[in-house]
Amino acid sequence: MAKKFPSWAELGRGKKIRCRLEYAALEFVAWLVPKMSWATLRRLAWLLGGIVYHLDRRGRSYALANLNMVFGQEKSSAEIHRIAGDSYRYFARTMLELFWAKNFNRRTYRDMVELVGFESSREVCSGGNGVIGVTLHYANFEWQSLVGGFEVTQGIIVTQRFRNPLLGAVFDRLRASGGHRIINQQHSLLATLRHLKGGGSVGILTDLQLDPRHPLVPIKSFGRWCPVTKMHAVLHKRTGFPILPMQCVPLPDGRYRMIMHEPLFFPPEATEQEIAQKCWDIL
Repeated sequence: MAKKFPSWAELGRGKKIRCRLEYAALEFVAWLVPKMSWATLRRLAWLLGGIVYHLDRRGRSYALANLNMVFGQEKSSAEIHRIAGDSYRYFARTMLELFWAKNFNRRTYRDMVELVGFESSREVCSGGNGVIGVTLHYANFEWQSLVGGFEVTQGIIVTQRFRNPLLGAVFDRLRASGGHRIINQQHSLLATLRHLKGGGSVGILTDLQLDPRHPLVPIKSFGRWCPVTKMHAVLHKRTGFPILPMQCVPLPDGRYRMIMHEPLFFPPEATEQEIAQKCWDIL
């Protein structure tokens, strides 16, 4: 289900040099960013996201095409451009805040996030029961994972591989600061099944981009069919453990609202497509 990238041994000398330079730059960012204040970080992210939006002609064209498909005549061209630009800015902020996560811990995060619906999720996880958490690449999904580890339970997080094989270790280290264990999407199904059956929990991004040649499930989104991962549906049907939809929403004052929706249970006859569609509709 994962994209096929060459291994380190398969890379040529020039690409290995480039990978090492990228790794060194990333480690420098990981060292520098936590030294900034949160307010400075947010301003920097807004600036960098705006710059990348204007420079990334190809990505910008995709973003605008998607937004025009969704909104049609509902929004003006200026509004659609603003939303696309803000998407870049919020993604830049999410990535920088992941590197800033060294300062985001059990003592500090309550000043930065507002929690909604966490009581029911704690009840579901009590007594050693496992859950299948699902969320989207929306707002600060990285901090949402850390908050879930602080407030509810630690578990496995399924991630995608990087084209540069050296970069994964840096992101895995940052994402594991909430107590989670990171596994790659390429080897995830059997590992997560074993983990769940042992009473553990797992977190999955439901909008993972998949190769159409690999197993996936089609769902309706904004009136159009699109493919998404069906891992959460498969895990639910194999274990019967509840699916816990999670959501992060940016607030006007710079904080985030972290939402835990009610746990979902499905009858045995529910199809993988029905399960995936229900989760998508909630999020």
